[in-house]
Amino acid sequence: MLLQFLPMSALNIADDSFRMTFSRNLDALVSSMKTIGIVQPILVRHTVDGTYQIVTGYRRVLASQKLARQTIPALVYEHTDLSVLQAFLYNLHDNLATRQLSIVEKSNTLHKLAYVYSTAEDELVKRYLPMMGEEPSYKVLHQLLSLHQCSGPMKELVVDHQYALSSAARIAEFSPTTQEALLSVLRPLRATTAKLNELLSMIREISARDAMTVEEVLQRYQLLSVVADPGVAPTAKMAALRQTLRGVRLPTLARRQQQFAGLLQELQLPNMAKITADPYFEDNKLKLECQIRGPEELETIVSHLQKAFERQAWHKIFDWYNSI
Repeated sequence: MLLQFLPMSALNIADDSFRMTFSRNLDALVSSMKTIGIVQPILVRHTVDGTYQIVTGYRRVLASQKLARQTIPALVYEHTDLSVLQAFLYNLHDNLATRQLSIVEKSNTLHKLAYVYSTAEDELVKRYLPMMGEEPSYKVLHQLLSLHQCSGPMKELVVDHQYALSSAARIAEFSPTTQEALLSVLRPLRATTAKLNELLSMIREISARDAMTVEEVLQRYQLLSVVADPGVAPTAKMAALRQTLRGVRLPTLARRQQQFAGLLQELQLPNMAKITADPYFEDNKLKLECQIRGPEELETIVSHLQKAFERQAWHKIFDWYNSI
C-alpha cells in the first residue's frame, strides 16, 4: 500500500461498488476541505485495467470534484492485495468506526452482501446485523432488505425524515408509482412512528375496501389538498390527514365524534375542565377531569357546570349518547 497523489481523472467515479454513504448534502464537507484540505487520504484499489476503484472516501472525492481539485491523496492497494470482498468489508468497518449508518445505508450494504457477495442469511443475521447496531433477527433483515424496493426519492425522504424501520418497510410494500404519489403527501408531514404507521395502514385499507388504487384514494379524498397549505404546521397537517382518513375509513364513527365535539362546545366549560368519552362510544359513561390550583378555579368550574344544567346542555349530551 502506497500513499500517492492521484489525478482525479484516474479515479473510476462511476464505479460505486464499495460505496455505502447515502447523502446528498456535501456543503459541510466542501467547506471543511476548502479551509483545511483533506485530513485523511482516501483508499483506492488499483484494478487490472489501470483505473482506481474508490474503496473509502467517496464523499471526499465528490467534494473534491465540486472544488475543482486536480489531484487527491490516496492510499493505493493493488488488486492482488485486496479482493473486492475485502475492499467492501474494509469500507464497512471504516464507516461503522466513525458514524451510525442510516437504515437506507444498512439496506444497501446488506443487499450487496447478500446478492453481490453471496453472503448467507445466517451470517447476515448473526454477524452483520449486530455489527450495524440492529437486533439479530430475520424479520429485521427482511425489513432492511425490502427497502431496496424504495425509489431513490423515497429513500431520500426516509433518511431526511429519519423514519423508523417499521414505517420504511411499510412504504417499501407499495409499488414505485404509488411511492411517487405518496411522496407529495408524506413530504410535508412530521409524525411519530405510530401515527405514520396508522396513516399508511388506513390508506392501504381504504384502497383494498373500495377496490381503488392508492393514487385514486389520494385524489378522490383530496389528501394532497389537506397537506398543501405551507402556512399550516406539519403536526397540524398530520392531525388533519388522520382525521380525514378516519372519516373515510369509519364514516359513522367520524360523524359521531363530530357530533359529540359539538355538544361538548355547548357546555362552555373552562379550559381546566375536560370531558372524555369512550373513543368508540361503546361505554355510556363520561369522564370529567379538572385541574385546579385553588378554590377560585374550582368555584369557576362548578359555576359553568351549573349553567350548563340550566341550559339543558347536559341533558342533550346524555340523550344523544343514549340514542346511538
